[in-house]
Amino acid sequence: MCGNKLRFLCGVSSGCSVAFGRGVRSAARRAKAYDFLQMSAMQTEDHDAREQLLTAAMRLFGKYGCAGVSLRTIASEAGVTHGSIRYHFGTKDKLYVEAMKRIGSASDMVDQWVESSEVEASRLNDGERLLRNFVHRVVLDQARLGEDKARSAAMLQAEFGQGKGPDPSFYKAVIKPGHNHVKGIIKIIRPDIDDNKTLEILAFNLIFQCIMIRIGQPVIKKQIGSRRLSNADVARIAELITEITLGGLRAFKQ
Repeated sequence: MCGNKLRFLCGVSSGCSVAFGRGVRSAARRAKAYDFLQMSAMQTEDHDAREQLLTAAMRLFGKYGCAGVSLRTIASEAGVTHGSIRYHFGTKDKLYVEAMKRIGSASDMVDQWVESSEVEASRLNDGERLLRNFVHRVVLDQARLGEDKARSAAMLQAEFGQGKGPDPSFYKAVIKPGHNHVKGIIKIIRPDIDDNKTLEILAFNLIFQCIMIRIGQPVIKKQIGSRRLSNADVARIAELITEITLGGLRAFKQ
């Protein structure tokens, strides 16, 4: 009888131990899953805060330039704490560099402008046609920018207006390639212009006319009495820029 009781108690004890062990392991798995979900949520929040800061920074840098914006203003615009900028980027300069990297979309646009003209250049050496294609592509892109590219374009325009000159890495990656390409087109049209400073100014003048449509749209629409620029309007603007530029280049005397 005692032996049966002992075996029964041992069985109960063993069953409890197994159940307890399973419970501990189950609780450990739940704790691990909770920790994983909590970490994932924190990483998502970190990523969201970082993206909010970059978006707000690009918008403000594009409007006021780097020097005209404080960290507190950026944090307020992004809806995060001032310390969040320090945590994610450290300094305003580092935040600006990260925002500049987002101008990859502007850099991509420049690459597309250059590439589209170079495809034509491989078929013919017609400078006027190359210039026309380039102008139409740039003006159309500037007039039809989405929100992301609009922020990039605003920063691009802000860089043009920097009193101390554009950021060196931005200048090398975005401004210089398109500028050199336009110089090459002008050189095809007017091979006799051999003064580099003159070529630089002529190229800058043309590019600036093209990208200014972005910030000039509200005035243009008011002047022509339209709420939106149609594709025909944009094509007309591009053609006028082209014809005025070509007329000036033909009449230009060194």
